[in-house]
Amino acid sequence: MRSALVLAVLLVAPIASAPSASAHAALESTTPAKGAVVGKNTKQVSMIFGEEILVIKGKYPNSISVTNPQGVIVSSGVATVSGMKISESLKTPLIAGRYLVKYRVVSADGHVVSGSYNFSVK
Repeated sequence: MRSALVLAVLLVAPIASAPSASAHAALESTTPAKGAVVGKNTKQVSMIFGEEILVIKGKYPNSISVTNPQGVIVSSGVATVSGMKISESLKTPLIAGRYLVKYRVVSADGHVVSGSYNFSVK
């Protein structure tokens, strides 16, 4: 009986300690950082995810949209993907106030990851 228990533990232990697979890419960092206060000449927004981003074109591409305090889009409309990073140029100079960054990417596992965050311009 004891040997059966030891055998069961030996068979289950590697499975229990195996790292779990991620469901999809998580946003790991942003530039400007979430909640940051930046200058009016900030030229780009970029994000790094926990896994590679698929290059998607057509009807539902990867995207970043940045709007100023007046609701005007100040992003260029052309997102660039390189590995785990997506970035987009901004139309400068930026006006003072709070900006909203919305993003949508397709991670390497095919899941759509979207969300938003804010930064401010002094």
